[in-house]
Amino acid sequence: MSHTQANLLLLLASLIWGTAFVAQATGMGHIGPFTFSFARTSLGFLVVLPLALIFETKKINKIIFQKNLLVIALSTGFIFFIGMNLQQYALLKSQVANASFLTTLYVPIVAIISRFIFKTYLYWVIWIAVLLCVFGSYLLTFNQTLEIQKSDGLLFLSGVSFAFHIILIDVFMKRFNSPFSFACIQYMVVLVLSLIVAVSFENVSFATMQLEWFEIIYCGIMSTGVAYTIQIVAQGKANPAPAAIILSMESVFAAIAGWIIMNQYLDSYKLVGCSCILLGVILVQLIPLYVKRQKNL
Repeated sequence: MSHTQANLLLLLASLIWGTAFVAQATGMGHIGPFTFSFARTSLGFLVVLPLALIFETKKINKIIFQKNLLVIALSTGFIFFIGMNLQQYALLKSQVANASFLTTLYVPIVAIISRFIFKTYLYWVIWIAVLLCVFGSYLLTFNQTLEIQKSDGLLFLSGVSFAFHIILIDVFMKRFNSPFSFACIQYMVVLVLSLIVAVSFENVSFATMQLEWFEIIYCGIMSTGVAYTIQIVAQGKANPAPAAIILSMESVFAAIAGWIIMNQYLDSYKLVGCSCILLGVILVQLIPLYVKRQKNL
């Protein structure tokens, strides 16, 4: 696979993830957020499970019977459950653009958390990125109602959860490279916990889930299953710098899709806010790569 082909696949994954925000928002007309998370994750699990059984059968057994790996996998699934459902619940009130860009804040948050937990080097650009992201977040939320501002606050917490999720993924994959098995365990944790909460607080029925079949299938099969697999296949073949920019385009695709499909108009303040966050996210990913490349010359 060439770098160009890999980049095109990553762009497709980014497009799927971005448009999935619209499906998440429109898929709760008849079901609650936890029911939606349960349904989409169940489908994603069914998509990835065959890949794990075909390519990683022995690895599944090792994860299950090696305590350290299992604890990390289950913990990652729990954090994933929190992040996914905070985001899903917030989409009851928040705009798609807000959801996508505020969730993207996980990128600079990962760098800051890694500094304190793993003592990793913190590049100077992180503070510029943080200022850009804080300013952008303010522009996205300041002229909203209090109810929507609280909802946007949940999206920030979702971003924090996804930051820890990314870190745990990195910890696990450095110890044991088994992406499909690891994903299956995560999805199983999310679908079980989402079902428990949904049964406790929402009206769960197959009939109502059928009414949201398109959104569930799109998020479950395309976003959770197909796009995840595309990322695994393509990211190892793509150059890090363009890959980082392409994956950051997820939020842009989400904002465009929300505008076209849901008529969620972005005023000038929101456009500037989105641009600031996107710039901050890209700087965090590209500047360290540039500095490392210069050192190696």
